[in-house]
Amino acid sequence: MRKLSPFSRRDMLKAGGAAALLAAGAQLVPEEALAKSDKTHAQAPGFFRFAHGDFEITVVSDGNLVLPANFMAGNVPEATLKAFLNSNYLDTQSHLSHVNLTLINTGKEMILIDTGCGPNFQDTAGRLVDNLAAAGVSPEQIDKIIITHGHPDHVFGIIDEFEDAPRFPNAEYYMNADEWAFWTADDTASKLPDGFVAFAAGAKRNLLPVSGRTKRIKPGDEVAPGIKVIESFGHTVGHVSVLAQSNKSQLLITGDAINHALISFDHPDWQPKVDMDGEKAVATRKRLLDMAASERLTVVGYHLPFPGVGHVARNGANYRWVPALWQWTL
Repeated sequence: MRKLSPFSRRDMLKAGGAAALLAAGAQLVPEEALAKSDKTHAQAPGFFRFAHGDFEITVVSDGNLVLPANFMAGNVPEATLKAFLNSNYLDTQSHLSHVNLTLINTGKEMILIDTGCGPNFQDTAGRLVDNLAAAGVSPEQIDKIIITHGHPDHVFGIIDEFEDAPRFPNAEYYMNADEWAFWTADDTASKLPDGFVAFAAGAKRNLLPVSGRTKRIKPGDEVAPGIKVIESFGHTVGHVSVLAQSNKSQLLITGDAINHALISFDHPDWQPKVDMDGEKAVATRKRLLDMAASERLTVVGYHLPFPGVGHVARNGANYRWVPALWQWTL
């Protein structure tokens, strides 16, 4: 296990002053000397661990994104969306979207689902490596990484800008062949919705350096015994989710097919603006929700409130999210 520095590489990249070190929680002066008004803006290390059959699952926080609230539903009147958010005590202007990565320890391999935002996407994100360290895991220990899709908060963590090298030096990557082809093509930017064109260059910058260690797979393929990718197209052209089975326990890791703890369940037909094919994404979302509810699966939601672990229950014609924190043991 590598020795941790008193502040992260993210801070070295983005700031060098005393204020940045304080924001990261570095202790520059004795605690009793700090004024009561000083704030660190830091949370406790973000990881949550539970047993899943013979697997050990660790959900690791990469922080959160702050997005416009109207991103959550582009196919309904904004007034309808705002009324729903307001009735549920949610901000009608901005949306705080958690970034929850799943690490599966099979006993033989460490398998990470996605790589997070990296340190330069939003200031509130990029905590993956620090929180992995808090969970007792170094980047060198990751054996395999499954990429659900090519959006920034899933692939921008591949390359360590400080080292100009892959952040997970020993990992093999697995990505749906169609998704890989889309994000590495020369004309990707022309196919993206307005406002998302910059995603193309960032995806290439992170994916192409690991081309030689990336296996192009298809839905249904098994990445390791009991762990396979399943088709969940719509959010992007080749988006996949992950199904992990050990003994009789099944865990569904949804990626971005389900992305809001209320809207995705109460209104699965509402289409987030970032979905590339909204109608296909709706069909996918309903299929996954029905599967999770019918088969009583455990679910990890990438953007649900940390740690995003729970179940899906039917609620009339739609569904509801049931967090399951209180049930888990190691």
